[in-house]
Amino acid sequence: MILLVVLTGCSGVGFDSDSPTDRSVEPVTPVPVPAADPATLRTSGIDDDGVSDPAALATAHGQWLANRSYTLTSNQTVRYENGTVRSQYTVHLRLTEDRTYHAAVRTGGVDGPKVLGEPPAYAEFWSDRETYVRAFGEPDPRYNEFSPTASGVGTWYFWAMTGSFTFRMTPGVMIQSSFSEVPTRIETRRIEAGVPRYRLTSPEPTTASLPFPDAVPARNVSLTAEVDGTGLVRQLRLDYRGRIDEEPVVVTRRISYTNVGSTDADRPEWFDEATDST
Repeated sequence: MILLVVLTGCSGVGFDSDSPTDRSVEPVTPVPVPAADPATLRTSGIDDDGVSDPAALATAHGQWLANRSYTLTSNQTVRYENGTVRSQYTVHLRLTEDRTYHAAVRTGGVDGPKVLGEPPAYAEFWSDRETYVRAFGEPDPRYNEFSPTASGVGTWYFWAMTGSFTFRMTPGVMIQSSFSEVPTRIETRRIEAGVPRYRLTSPEPTTASLPFPDAVPARNVSLTAEVDGTGLVRQLRLDYRGRIDEEPVVVTRRISYTNVGSTDADRPEWFDEATDST
């Protein structure tokens, strides 16, 4: 209820949903992988076979982003086997070094999350840590100011952590849980701006205990990711099948971190309208 009070109340960025056919995993032909730097791997949790220490990887990821700007896109889509969207939750967050942020949030599905009210729903939030404004709804949004809760709902930290992950986890938990449950290998390695970047894949679909969402058991789990040698997880995608309320479902979970060190979050065009509202 607190979440609804703060978050509703909220146009701009659009999101592409997964297509029903975007669930297959193409066979991968192994390629030679250059040896990785052992000194870097010890701190980032990666070795020549993949992620060897998921907890170290999650920690390194958080440390790398701690004082940098970035753009985070997080999406969770649950479909019934006939392709109908059961639930969808997408957050597109732009966060600056001084922690000014702009978050665009979309919900959907016949049983989607109700953090913005009944889905489908869309809202945008912006704050420079002093003023908090939101635009709710489309195509004719309502604008106003709001105050974060005492527990921090509505702050930049909320959106960077649990708010982008359906309020059940943090980036670190998702990264650690995913790589703990799903074995990976390094498929390719390249150098970007002097930093090794690895494409990681799961060798074959597997069964895993995944905490998001409550689809159990998680079967035919496949994982693909792009991870820097520093531990920054630039992309992570999980596809799997399971059951929710005894109904078979297909789940896709994706996160990406882009524009690291070069993201801005200027005041939205509707800022004055929001601050002038009563």
